[in-house]
Amino acid sequence: AVVSTQSTGDGIDKDHSKRIGFRRFLPVFETVKRELDAKNTTQQDYICGLSEFDRDVTGLLYTADLRANLIRRGEKLNDSEVTEMFKGLEDDKGMIRYKDLVAKLHETSKLLEMQQ
Repeated sequence: AVVSTQSTGDGIDKDHSKRIGFRRFLPVFETVKRELDAKNTTQQDYICGLSEFDRDVTGLLYTADLRANLIRRGEKLNDSEVTEMFKGLEDDKGMIRYKDLVAKLHETSKLLEMQQ
């Protein structure tokens, strides 16, 4: 389903284009996100997801490709955030071992949780 961010009053499809208003979409999104968060996704789940982009099954991904996806999709990151995320992980061929990236992000997440 396509989501329109244009105002449609209470979110009802006025022109029958099978679109819903943002106000109707947001609660659905928040419910799904909470359910996914509650599943307590593991490091292995993330590694498995990233492995789908590993065509050569080497455990490596091109940093440029991964950077482009992180900046353009999902919860979009800016270039400096991605640079910080990749710091110390990129090799001289512009590749990143995605298991190491997931481990770094997991450790950072644990540290942030402890600070709260």
